[in-house]
Amino acid sequence: MNSEARKAKLNELKANKNNIAMTGIPLRYRSSTLFVDVYKIPLEFLIYNKYNGRIGSEVKSFEKQYYELNPEIKEDRRKIEGFLFDSKRERNKTTLDSLRIKTQQRYGIVTADGVIIDGNRRAMLLNKLFHERDDLGYAFSEVEHCQYFLAIILPEDASKKDIHQLETTYQMGEDDKLDYDAIEKYLKCKELYEYFETDAIAGFMGENEGQIMKWLSILSLMEDYLDEYGYTGIYTRLEKTEGPFVDLNSYLESYDKRGRNTSEVEWEYSDLDITELKLICFDYIRARYEGKEFRDIAKTGKGGSIFFHKDLWDEFLREHKERVPPDEETVEELRGKYPNEDLSKLLKRRDEEWKTKAKGQLEGNLRRYTSKLEDKRVADKPSELIEKALSALRAVDYQQSSFLTDPHIKEMVKDINSIVWDMKKLLDRK
Repeated sequence: MNSEARKAKLNELKANKNNIAMTGIPLRYRSSTLFVDVYKIPLEFLIYNKYNGRIGSEVKSFEKQYYELNPEIKEDRRKIEGFLFDSKRERNKTTLDSLRIKTQQRYGIVTADGVIIDGNRRAMLLNKLFHERDDLGYAFSEVEHCQYFLAIILPEDASKKDIHQLETTYQMGEDDKLDYDAIEKYLKCKELYEYFETDAIAGFMGENEGQIMKWLSILSLMEDYLDEYGYTGIYTRLEKTEGPFVDLNSYLESYDKRGRNTSEVEWEYSDLDITELKLICFDYIRARYEGKEFRDIAKTGKGGSIFFHKDLWDEFLREHKERVPPDEETVEELRGKYPNEDLSKLLKRRDEEWKTKAKGQLEGNLRRYTSKLEDKRVADKPSELIEKALSALRAVDYQQSSFLTDPHIKEMVKDINSIVWDMKKLLDRK
């Protein structure tokens, strides 16, 4: 059923007072409050909003990799339903029982031509209960009510801007925030930013304006990351990365502004240096690196980070470039090599293969320079450094043959002896 056919059906339905389920429902619309009816609508008159806030990243990633989904087509509708069900599998299983036993408790919102603006998940579950009743083991009488959806029908003059505002207000109010995956709120901000100022977006989403601006900045950084590895628009590759991006965005903004948190940086870094820092951190994010050591690469404020010290940073950057391997194949090469394989799985496998090769180098390099950073942090506490050095020397197994045959060890021992001799002379003169 196309848009015009759905609109005609909904107009017929509105003309019949027997289809009214509730009256006098307040709806905030274009800065005023309307009191509207809720209708009992056959689900066959409706289609899903494919960019629903809970599945936006999944749908946009799918469309970037394959083709544009059309919710009017049965196969594409099934794909959208799969995204909706998988987004909250356990909760959806619980809601299925509630809809079957208690019926629909919360009305939705649909456009004049039957696009579901609020209530996609509930509509999907009602469709599942009614059309898959035999597989689920329910009699027709148990799920007869599930072929209808209770919803407000918007005026025909509702614009895309009106629809975005309503969708956000109803879906991302205080009660529903926990329903959203981490990436979805960033995408919703970007979508709204095409139509509204940040202060208006903040009102719709129940946030302050500063938070909205921060989310837009973080998404921009996430998209830089996707571009770097050839994953432009494939937002599903951002799974489980929100925390590091939030931290990194804060660090990069501080360095860019040369603010108070960077006052202890020991060198005059350039914008190019900040870019190098960002790209190195991207590699650690890609490897799903966890641990406080990640913050030691770029953190600002008290104690600083490796980037604060030019000597540490230059060595750390050089070793990173020398040791961390590149991808063996580009995304385009993978597409050509495996044309019939699911691209999402190919990209995940590509990341895993790179991570397997790079993780040891990433960990080792960061561990070495985190240790050197710690030495700088306690440089004004000689007792702690000497105790640390003494502990390390006591751990050396000098009975091994390599101790006697490695010429580098002999040179280092000479250096240690020279330093200790200078310390001893200074102490003897005291």
